[in-house]
Amino acid sequence: MTTRLRRFRLLFAFLLALVGFDLLIRGTHATWERHSPDGYTERIAGCAAGPRDVVFVGGSTVAEGINPVAVGAIPWHGRTLSDVYAVGLSGGTTSDVYFGTMHACPTPPAVLVYGITASDINDSRHEPHGVRPLTWADVQDWRATRPDAAEWVTRHYLKDRASGVWAAYQHRHGIRMWAAKRADAIVPGCCPEATAEANRHLQTAEWLAHARGYAPTQWFAHRQYDQMKAGGWEQPPFEYLARYRTGSHLKYLHRLADWCEAHGTRLVLIDMPTTADLEKRHPAEFAEFRQRLAEVERARGLTVLRASREATRLGDEHFADLIHLNLAGCERLSGWVRAELTRLGHQPTDPPKQDEPRVAAVGRRK
Repeated sequence: MTTRLRRFRLLFAFLLALVGFDLLIRGTHATWERHSPDGYTERIAGCAAGPRDVVFVGGSTVAEGINPVAVGAIPWHGRTLSDVYAVGLSGGTTSDVYFGTMHACPTPPAVLVYGITASDINDSRHEPHGVRPLTWADVQDWRATRPDAAEWVTRHYLKDRASGVWAAYQHRHGIRMWAAKRADAIVPGCCPEATAEANRHLQTAEWLAHARGYAPTQWFAHRQYDQMKAGGWEQPPFEYLARYRTGSHLKYLHRLADWCEAHGTRLVLIDMPTTADLEKRHPAEFAEFRQRLAEVERARGLTVLRASREATRLGDEHFADLIHLNLAGCERLSGWVRAELTRLGHQPTDPPKQDEPRVAAVGRRK
């Protein structure tokens, strides 16, 4: 009996130690998150921390291609919109952008700018990359709107919630990065790869904290697509445009428009630039995307800015790969966007009627 009681006490002490360690990890979560920041959720939380005048939303092309600091203050119908934030949800679709906006903008901004791409509305893409910001009500909403993705989103939502029960598991990557930094400080050069990765994560955390949501991925920052092509490097297939079909994701674009209309927010869409090589690979997909975009533009009376390579003066040297901009490209596109928003800010507030020519509302430059 004594032996059994001793074993029980040892087991109880072990479980108590695990709980204590988990509480310690939870209490110091900011340290682990800095060493392995989740740009998706941190951008949403950062934007939601205060009211914003202008919010940019979209997938990885916005995360890499729009710098709110470079966009700067926007003159807008007699006032200045100075608080600009970018919520670039890497890998996100229109569905992700809709739910991300609901969480990121508790106070609706004056202007919401959605940098949209052809892959955003490809219904063969089920993945909700931003599962963590989703509530169960969001999942139920997703299931009702996209029944073909119901099993997928539910499974990943539950998996994410389950992983959150054990803090040490949830923050395992950040703990490993922290440990690598500490070990390198004691024994310089003992784990160079992990230390370099930890330094990249810390730099990203600094960007996210001070650059209004803009934290460029180091892989994209200084690469030039023209040099890579000249060196014989070939891009792999662009899977996000595979099995292209549109429909359900577009419903979320209309819902985003409804939300903006209900809250007095001006919704502006940007047809984000891509390389000529990608459009040559997928001419039918881009044609369908732009047809759908024009249909939404006419039906909702929205402003669509066509950020073509010609209009923005972006060449292969400004891209890091087929679709993402490098730092130089980001600065150039951000300047173009600022000029286009300034132009819109001086136009009459009433949108053009559906039966009138829409040339003035389309940001196309010759």
